[in-house]
Amino acid sequence: MNIKDKFGRPLRDLRISITDRCNFRCSYCMPKEIFGQGYPFLPKTDLLTFEEITRLARTFVALGVRKIRLTGGEPLLRRDIEVLVEMLAQIPDIELAMTTNGSLLSRKVQQLKEAGLDRATISLDALDEKTFNIMNDVEFPVQRVLEGIQAAEDAGLAPIKINMVVKRGVNEGDILPMARYFHGSGHILRFIEFMDVGSTNGWRLDDVLPAKEIVAKISAEMPI
Repeated sequence: MNIKDKFGRPLRDLRISITDRCNFRCSYCMPKEIFGQGYPFLPKTDLLTFEEITRLARTFVALGVRKIRLTGGEPLLRRDIEVLVEMLAQIPDIELAMTTNGSLLSRKVQQLKEAGLDRATISLDALDEKTFNIMNDVEFPVQRVLEGIQAAEDAGLAPIKINMVVKRGVNEGDILPMARYFHGSGHILRFIEFMDVGSTNGWRLDDVLPAKEIVAKISAEMPI
């Protein structure tokens, strides 16, 4: 049995959020003015256990899912995540991926690979240190994320995808530096429009740099 969307397309990908906590406070996702000290994140007792996550994953695989992506918050904040990865990797015929901000990846990546993780997607919104700090809003050094990307490459989590959320007037100046940096690396660089994700990120249309402009900016130097 396969589950399908309203257009009749099979649903093969399942994203599982394993924590609502994150160590970044990106303005487009978890701004400090909302998610500051004292914010009531879910108590640990309300989180799905590893056994419950695995049970749900097996159910969805029986319905046609072929790729499972672990997300958060920041999934690497979940204690013993490599144990969960090992449990999920026992499910036949699936690809197991993770989306992470890369801050803890260099420490964990070898354990994750050995446990059965296949691929990683890493968020990186700028190469310029000042701009990156504005985006993550916790003064986390960009070099640590780049080290995580290199560690993921060394561990064989390929192809690696790099996600850059673009906010007009903030990090649009890093579009070309990012394109130059990852050109020829084998990594898949993806530029993402600043999206309205509810009532917490202060979304305004004026802050959106449309994909059309992003493509034009890159194509002027590196024809797409």
